[in-house]
Amino acid sequence: MKNYIKEKVDKLIKKFKTDDPFELAKLLKIKVVYWPLHEEVNGLYQYEKRVKLIYINSSLSYLMQRVVCAHELGHAILHPKLNRTFLKKYTFFNLNKYENEANKFASELLISDDLVKEYPSYFNLEQISISEGLPIELFKLKYEK
Repeated sequence: MKNYIKEKVDKLIKKFKTDDPFELAKLLKIKVVYWPLHEEVNGLYQYEKRVKLIYINSSLSYLMQRVVCAHELGHAILHPKLNRTFLKKYTFFNLNKYENEANKFASELLISDDLVKEYPSYFNLEQISISEGLPIELFKLKYEK
């Protein structure tokens, strides 16, 4: 899983010359909609009638909106036609695999391979994540085996 997702992300960054999830969504013609979603919902991806949409909770900080956009972009790229809402409501299908893949996609997109090298060696992943304003979980996905 890791190599496949990393290769996808690297190809996107190389092709579009950006790692900004908002810019990538725009270039890929994925509409990003900011909406006051329920407090427990940070965002969601929807594919409807050949239109790709990413909904982001408008109450989130910009940094968290960026993380959510990267995660939902992962869904749009890795499983573009998966109807998560239907599967969750009407089946016993386990969606954890798809959520993990979208998280891995976000970690590869938002954290460059050289980022940790830019910090002094005494910094740990938690300190770097705080400094970068990114969830520690993304750093763990990227750097821990």
